[in-house]
Amino acid sequence: MEHTPVRSKQHGISEAYGVRSTVQFLLVIMMGGLLGSCNTSPTGTIKENLPPRTSLTVDAIDIDEDNRLSSSVAISWWGDDPDGYIVGYEVAIQDTTAADAWIFTTRTDSTFVLPISEGNETEDVLFAVRAVDNDQQRDPNPATLVFPIKNTPPITELNPLELPPDTTYSVVSFGWSFDDPDGAATLLRTEITFNDSTSGWIPIPLDEEGQQEVFITLVSDNDPVNPRSELFLGRTLRETGIIIETLNSDANNKLFVRTLDKALAISEMQSVSWYMKSRKSNILMLNDDASGSSAENLALYLEQFIQLGFDVDVINISDGTGLEGGVVPISEAFPRVIDPTVNLMMAQWDHIFWFSSSLSRNINYAQEILDRFFARGGTMLATIPVTKIDEESPLFNFIPLQNYMPLNPSAGETSFLLLNNSDVTPVEGSGIELTMRYNGGNNPNIIPFEAVSAAQELFEGNFRKRFITGFTVPFEGPSVVAAENPEGNLIYFGIPLADLNGSGNLNELMEELLIGRLEFASP
Repeated sequence: MEHTPVRSKQHGISEAYGVRSTVQFLLVIMMGGLLGSCNTSPTGTIKENLPPRTSLTVDAIDIDEDNRLSSSVAISWWGDDPDGYIVGYEVAIQDTTAADAWIFTTRTDSTFVLPISEGNETEDVLFAVRAVDNDQQRDPNPATLVFPIKNTPPITELNPLELPPDTTYSVVSFGWSFDDPDGAATLLRTEITFNDSTSGWIPIPLDEEGQQEVFITLVSDNDPVNPRSELFLGRTLRETGIIIETLNSDANNKLFVRTLDKALAISEMQSVSWYMKSRKSNILMLNDDASGSSAENLALYLEQFIQLGFDVDVINISDGTGLEGGVVPISEAFPRVIDPTVNLMMAQWDHIFWFSSSLSRNINYAQEILDRFFARGGTMLATIPVTKIDEESPLFNFIPLQNYMPLNPSAGETSFLLLNNSDVTPVEGSGIELTMRYNGGNNPNIIPFEAVSAAQELFEGNFRKRFITGFTVPFEGPSVVAAENPEGNLIYFGIPLADLNGSGNLNELMEELLIGRLEFASP
């Protein structure tokens, strides 16, 4: 009997393990071959970066010669990149060959002011744009477009609210604006000249880029033959170093203004004329008397100044009426711009004599227009009838008046009465020893007042109280009609000085007030 060999379990495992080992060995060899193959150079070809492409929204402009575009144009574009992405664009105008002709931007649209060669009215302007990709590759074929443009001259306009009155002394201001239909970026400069529009044009320096409004002030040295005027810019009076030597004193003058654009096109010229007077004195008389006695009172006061040995300059500000008895608009004899022009103008004089027919007139603007005048040591006498004014009136911050003397309507009291030919006497302690005689007729409108604290009360009137029955009795309270402010640079007289010459001693009073207290003097 044959015996079949029997394989033990252990032997089968060993055989199987041997087979497995062989397989693993082969896998190791194969892996090694694969790993070895990774370190060898590729057998393919690397694909090069492709440049981006650029397009303009408009491909062409087809218009006739008469319908050329404005030099300010809006342009848009876009780009794409087949193997990356766009990081920005470079644009160039006219010149695409110079390295610095291209300007980088991330925008895809903008408004451009295309240049027109100096002196030309028209131009064909090349615009080019090229995309830039993430590998800094630029479109080798930029998108281009030729714009047929036409220049439009700029525009200059005088500001009527910033022009001088018909007559000025040696301070004058002007304001104007300028623009360009092609865009403000095309503006080059604005310039002025005086009395001769064919030469002597002066460019005006501007405070900031893009400025399109100008305000200038000329301050003359008051030479009666050949005045020299310094030019200041803006409301803050910025110095420019520009001196104007073509103005004429005591004669008509004319300002010419124009604007130029970058193509040297010139706006239509604008002009304004005025008469410039030279100052004859350091004393100014303001005639704010709108009554029927204005001319008579002016002549009287001028005579008093002559007797005192003073020349005076005179400005008539008696124009205008207030609505429904209200405050009048500031006189048209003043420049329209209060600060700095009127302030500078008033500060030309050392002393002011201001007479008026009412507290509702230009005296209401005095504090505002005399700021520089008082700051540089000016003194002033104002003679205006003292009547009731609104408790919110700016006059309470100017004239040394604090309160009116009261009446008692419940007792039938209707008004105060200043009797004709009554005495106006100095207040005790005022240092004045001069009694005046009131000759303005029985006056029921003038009111006695109390001066502000620390003011010097100067004169008082002889008042009576009138009742509803017409009966009058003497007023026993304070009767002040004139006071000097605490600073000693302003005297307010609540009775017109022209009505205080009943004893023929008005000149003595004016000498006491003007010379003795306010130190009026010739230069």
